[in-house]
Amino acid sequence: MIKNVNHNFNYHAEIIYETKEGFAFTNAMGNTMQELIDDINARFKQYEDRQPQLSEVIFEPNNEKIDITRKIRTILNKGE
Repeated sequence: MIKNVNHNFNYHAEIIYETKEGFAFTNAMGNTMQELIDDINARFKQYEDRQPQLSEVIFEPNNEKIDITRKIRTILNKGE
């Protein structure tokens, strides 16, 4: 699980994608779930040719650290 992140957004997502030598990570964030989903979709589009995948999503990443990865994957798969 993520320790702490260097922002104060309520939601934080880690996205893994392929590189020439292996893998790298980028992140998405937002203060609302919709902002987070919009940012995740923007990152997926940005790295669409590198097979991006959602690795981990955390609510309150600098406090309680509630893992909501499964919930966000379900929402993204439904196209909401």
